Amino acid sequence: MIIDFTGTVPGSKQFDKFGDDVTALIRNSEDKTFVIVDKGTGFKKAEPFIVSDHINLTGTNPLVGPNDPCGDRFPVVKDVYMTDSANGLSVGIAAGLKPGYVPSAKDLELLRGFGCDFCCYNLVPAMIIAAHAHKRVVGLVIPDGVNAEAIVSKLVAR
Repeated sequence: MIIDFTGTVPGSKQFDKFGDDVTALIRNSEDKTFVIVDKGTGFKKAEPFIVSDHINLTGTNPLVGPNDPCGDRFPVVKDVYMTDSANGLSVGIAAGLKPGYVPSAKDLELLRGFGCDFCCYNLVPAMIIAAHAHKRVVGLVIPDGVNAEAIVSKLVAR
């Protein structure tokens, strides 16, 4: 299943932002793998990236509250991101930011020092829900103005 936060991938499940509707979709889906497409900012190189890992700087965790029976209270997130289908795209580490926060040049310098290649807003909480539900994720983060349709077509064609 493809979850699209960019509005550029026809036939996908499209959302403006991460929320309860995304959580329910991931938890209740029979699919074991998701392609999650998110817009990014602060790219080290202005190109699409496949996500290999992330640093959660959103200030929240979508698993706060009673545990959902779809998974363990504290899920293991190691190896949830799939990068073997990168298909020639750069692979990098995402900084998950609080929606609406625009990183300054100083912020980006600090994030790059931590190993981050770009920032995004919706992928990280969606991936945490996927890990909780024992699912895997191909995370694609694209710069503003890039249409993800052709990129996603190549990823899912493999």
